[in-house]
Amino acid sequence: MRSLLVYLLALAIAVVGVGIGFPELWKEPAAAEDALSLPPAAPPVVVAIAARTPFVAPLIALGTVRANESVAITPNRTEHIAALHFEDGQEVDAGALLAELESDQERALLGEARALLAEREAAHTRTTDLVERGISSQSDLDTTQALLLAARARVGSLEATVADLEVRAPFAGTLGLRQVSVGTLAQPQTVLTTLDDLSIVKVDFTVPGTRIGQVAEGMDVTAFADAWPEGTFPGRILAVDTRLDERARSARVRAAIPNPERLLRPGMLVRVEVDRGERSVLQVPEAALIPAGDDQFVFVVGEDSKAVRTKVVAGRRRVGAVEILSGLAEGARVVVDGVVRVRPDAPVTVVAERTSDS
Repeated sequence: MRSLLVYLLALAIAVVGVGIGFPELWKEPAAAEDALSLPPAAPPVVVAIAARTPFVAPLIALGTVRANESVAITPNRTEHIAALHFEDGQEVDAGALLAELESDQERALLGEARALLAEREAAHTRTTDLVERGISSQSDLDTTQALLLAARARVGSLEATVADLEVRAPFAGTLGLRQVSVGTLAQPQTVLTTLDDLSIVKVDFTVPGTRIGQVAEGMDVTAFADAWPEGTFPGRILAVDTRLDERARSARVRAAIPNPERLLRPGMLVRVEVDRGERSVLQVPEAALIPAGDDQFVFVVGEDSKAVRTKVVAGRRRVGAVEILSGLAEGARVVVDGVVRVRPDAPVTVVAERTSDS
């Protein structure tokens, strides 16, 4: 009996000692209860301002560069080339002499014809004077007049023949590579070189027939070429073809782009963006949208820092942004980062704010 009392007394002393040495053990249930009673911390979020800005959604297509004017330089007659007067890649003016074909015989005949013309002119002058003095008849004058006209026609014909033996530039532009040498027997199908007017280039591209109403003459375009990744080439639409391709159901569009530095070359593949000049619309970053079935929602942060779940009607989309047709006011703050941590009508902590287009 005494040993039992001693054991119980020792146990009581031990319990009291533990309570004195570790008082926090006795307070833990109260602390846990206090923690449960505290409100949850407001999650950090980033918001964007709903703003009206141009909804830049350009029509994008692939196009091919063509010279403003382009021609293959060929002779008009079959003859050996006597001289070449151009270099590869040379800039030439309209009418510049590019090549001469052998023309010794034709030039000799032209000289003879000019001498005969001079003789006939002199004869016609003498006969006219004699007729005025009554010495010669009118028939003599008519004969000399006919011979004079024939001589003039002969000279004109030979001058045209000699001109055909000279190859000249039909317009100002840039020559391509020389493809013949002096002494070559050139024929009308022989290409001596090419000539392109590159001061302005044309870009042909196609648009689907369903979007043909979105392009029109005079619209601004911008071309981008892989050869010049840092460059942009602005221009304007010249015309839209009146016919659609029956197989592709697409229409061809032609734009003119100034090319003063001759960077764009015929045959280049370029990306074309058509600026449709649209009006400003209300838009928010695409990250703000919360899909729920067929509906779209955003969290709007009010002055009380509470996030209100708001239904909106979304319109067109582009990379990083979406048009809002209804349900949202201009200037509203919508959550774009931290959406998964937000609870409806719960407070949030706004750590950053940006515009909808940044």
